[in-house]
Amino acid sequence: MVTKETLRIAFRAKECLRKAVREELKRKALLGQYVIINRNGKACRVLAKEALKITKAG
Repeated sequence: MVTKETLRIAFRAKECLRKAVREELKRKALLGQYVIINRNGKACRVLAKEALKITKAG
């Protein structure tokens, strides 16, 4: 059974992962590097700078 505590922990874990990914995207964007993202079920190489814009929009 899912409790309020379990949901709270899952939400915090999700936010922690989101923050870590965002920091890594920022780091790669500063270095002008590419990242691999999933677009329509396919792996796609894009500039980290573009990926940051995508995450801000979503």
